[in-house]
Amino acid sequence: MNIMLFVELDDLTQLSGFLGFLAVTITWLYGGIVLYKYIKTKEKVLLYLFLAIIFTMSPWYPSGFGYVYWLITREEIAYPVYVLLGTLGVPIALISWLQIYMPALHPKYKDFMTIITMCISVAFYLYLSYFLFFASGAPVEGLIGIKESAIDIDYRGLALGFLAFSLLVSTITGNDFAIASLKEKENPVLVWKGRFLILSFNLFAIGGIGDGFLPLTPFTLVIFRTFMMLSSTFYYIGFILPGRVKKLLKLE
Repeated sequence: MNIMLFVELDDLTQLSGFLGFLAVTITWLYGGIVLYKYIKTKEKVLLYLFLAIIFTMSPWYPSGFGYVYWLITREEIAYPVYVLLGTLGVPIALISWLQIYMPALHPKYKDFMTIITMCISVAFYLYLSYFLFFASGAPVEGLIGIKESAIDIDYRGLALGFLAFSLLVSTITGNDFAIASLKEKENPVLVWKGRFLILSFNLFAIGGIGDGFLPLTPFTLVIFRTFMMLSSTFYYIGFILPGRVKKLLKLE
């Protein structure tokens, strides 16, 4: 007989799920606007920007979508689906971002960095696939991640290492990109873009580290997830700088 086991979530976990879904929704809203602009203009950089925006938030997809799934079914997402949902997009986000960053500041090394990043990403995918599906006792949660609740996970092993590597690379290169924009004193638009981008990359780093590595309370959870939402907003503004923002800053 098939017995359905319903999952109960405590208040902190529900708050995590709600804020995760809100952060992901905001990110997809900005990503949708960028995708629309790409479809209209066919500018390749906008496609890379779209992929970078939506997949940067991949580690929070299981929390957000898992919460919605729980609201509907009162069950949790299967472990392999949970892990894949939270990790598969991260290499895509990193590679897409490098397609924006490298041609702008280091065009000579673009191909080299892309190949290196792709090789590391393939190694990550192979590691994930092996311990998720093929290793003895798979999924080997101790080498991938331990579920802390129905919608939250504590990543381990190379999975944690790759996520940390991606965060480090994006933060360093993002700040480099933003600082280069800040130096364009004769172009106020670029200077403002740099200001928004430096806020975006550093808020994301603080939010990602706090959310992923520190014990969370309702207060700190709200703070770190708010940082993630602000990061997505500033990331979008920093690249697109919509007309309304230009008017507000008196750049038109």
